Amino acid sequence: MILRAKYVLDADLRPIENGFVRVSPHHIIAVGNSLPTDDLNVIDCGNAVLMHGLVNAHTHLELGTLHNTVQPTHDFVGWLERLATIMRSMNTDREDIKLAVRNGLQRSLESGVTHVGDISRFASITRETSAGIRSRPNVTSYAEVLGSMSIEPDQLLDQSADLHRLPTALVQGISPHATYSVPHGFMLKCAVVAAATRAPVCIHAAESLEEEEFLLRGTGRLREFLESMGVCDSSHKPIGVRPIEFLNRTFSLKPNTLLAHCNYVNIDEIRLIATEKTSVVYCPRTHHAFGHPPHRFDDMLDAGVNVCLGTDSLASNPSLSMLDEIRFLRRHRTDVSSETILRMATVNGEIALRAKGETHLSLIGSRADLIAIPIDPNGSSDPCENILTNTHVPTHCMVAGQLLINLTA
Repeated sequence: MILRAKYVLDADLRPIENGFVRVSPHHIIAVGNSLPTDDLNVIDCGNAVLMHGLVNAHTHLELGTLHNTVQPTHDFVGWLERLATIMRSMNTDREDIKLAVRNGLQRSLESGVTHVGDISRFASITRETSAGIRSRPNVTSYAEVLGSMSIEPDQLLDQSADLHRLPTALVQGISPHATYSVPHGFMLKCAVVAAATRAPVCIHAAESLEEEEFLLRGTGRLREFLESMGVCDSSHKPIGVRPIEFLNRTFSLKPNTLLAHCNYVNIDEIRLIATEKTSVVYCPRTHHAFGHPPHRFDDMLDAGVNVCLGTDSLASNPSLSMLDEIRFLRRHRTDVSSETILRMATVNGEIALRAKGETHLSLIGSRADLIAIPIDPNGSSDPCENILTNTHVPTHCMVAGQLLINLTA
């Protein structure tokens, strides 16, 4: 199969005019601008940009059940308290979770997402649901640990599960929720399992100033909240280090680790993250809604950190659309190039979720995850800038060589 379009973006986001991508059967085998004549199966995407699919590297699909129930504010701990209260009062059953996952994956696909990094407290349910959906993005599923667990970390990776029925990927990982919400001993066990299995890991880190205060001094509103939730008690002693240093001591930050948020990091911590080839996922709209200071993703990129993008959950964001996310970022950070924004939303996300410490991905030989977004004829002549500043949705979406959306057929 061949897909052609007015522009094809290569792995370095360079446009190839009147380009094509050849797929067989699940991978890209050729990219260029001289259309082969030996393949009659040509999909013409028209006046559009054909590119690597968008990657939502951080979300919680199951929290779709909480959409519009609690709005994020500049009071992060207050939001956590309200969220916890609502979650305790809700009768969230298996069918609610499955519906949230199905809806979330469908919305993601429609917005051009071809790979999702999903964190779940009910991973056995969300994984089985995802595995049963034929038309969906690839999924990296992180089983989340919150508080004390009665199971061992290796049980979060169910090797017996039938999760590989389709060409689309479903990879299992683990997610010790955050530096403050998992007992130190269990965090160490998770680190051992992650090192032994090379499973992808995602951890919320340096998300708030309250987290920093709790780790350094063991005080503040976050401690009060954790005591009310039974995560810690009056005997808890402060660790005495900042979140990134704590994780480096516990996990020895590695390429298979993805740090969510990193809203409060200094330059030494950024350099450490870069040295260890650990990825960071930044969620622009959620970050803005909580009133955090400007994110240092540009400093991270300059230091060599692989920074990718995510939406976070519907409990803190109005949609799971990565198009909404990158267009929001473009409006608020006009100093950042359109190529950089698209790279964070595509290739960098794929590198982070693959969790192998890569620094570059080639299109040729990679899984055929592709989308086509129409160009606004009255917009920018730069194809990258054009799709970031127009309002079009993808007309085509291919995942692992399967054309799942074709609005021009």
